[in-house]
Amino acid sequence: MRNFIILFEEKEGTSALVRLLNNFEQISIIHQVGGRGWEPFDRNTCGWLRIRELTRCFDLIFDENPLDLDRLNGIYTKKARAPLDAMDKSGSVGFKMRVVPPNPIERIWLGFMNALSQTLTRKDFSRSFERTMIKTSKANDLMVFFAVRQDVFRWALSKYHGDGTGKPGHIQFKLASGSISQSEIGKIYVDPDGFEEVVQACEASHANKRRLMGEFQAAGIPVHPLRYEDFLADKRLYFTRLLELLEIDISNDELESALELGAHFKKVHSDDISGFVENHEEVTEIFGERYVEW
Repeated sequence: MRNFIILFEEKEGTSALVRLLNNFEQISIIHQVGGRGWEPFDRNTCGWLRIRELTRCFDLIFDENPLDLDRLNGIYTKKARAPLDAMDKSGSVGFKMRVVPPNPIERIWLGFMNALSQTLTRKDFSRSFERTMIKTSKANDLMVFFAVRQDVFRWALSKYHGDGTGKPGHIQFKLASGSISQSEIGKIYVDPDGFEEVVQACEASHANKRRLMGEFQAAGIPVHPLRYEDFLADKRLYFTRLLELLEIDISNDELESALELGAHFKKVHSDDISGFVENHEEVTEIFGERYVEW
């Protein structure tokens, strides 16, 4: 079995993905106790954890020794809102995260050092966070997945829609908690000029993922894209392929049982965008073909 990381951005379906993966007995998705903190090493969950503390957590999780959860949480809970839950190291262990340092001060520092290294034409002058993740992944023999949403138009709409009012947020969490119903999600007007910026940011994200994916591959780390559209089209086939990559052999009954447990999330937007976008004909005509294939 392989241990792994899923690198992601918002609105790519990874919340449902990791909860479904955690339904399999052979897989432990790292998260905080009480079913919280499913991005355990992102700043919103672990606070301003320093890079050396973060990599020490990885080493304790993925080395060949039995897990010392107290020791792990002794490092992790210095800044985190809650401790990490127990995990089974005899199976496949994984987590999802964004590729940014959890400590924003270190992010500024590393950005400065990267700029300085380029000025001095010394590419290895700076200890960038990306290089740290590559080094850590290689040292711990991790498989790395990149979550991708190829339909840039729909992805950008999800980001633009945000909490349902056009502000940043996550409707799926409100739906899952029952605080709102599908019928209560109102329509929004999409400003084409502002939406173009969101679309361009999504396209830039794809380009950055390809760059970073190439750097992981060059370091000898196995990497694979996880396409959101495949997840929606056929979950059984999607997870069959994913489990094969993780070298996990399960029966059809085990697969069905894990998927039947569900992820406690509902699809927010229907295939017909007229249900949540007032000027749907205008934005579809302008942006409907924006798509990046993987």
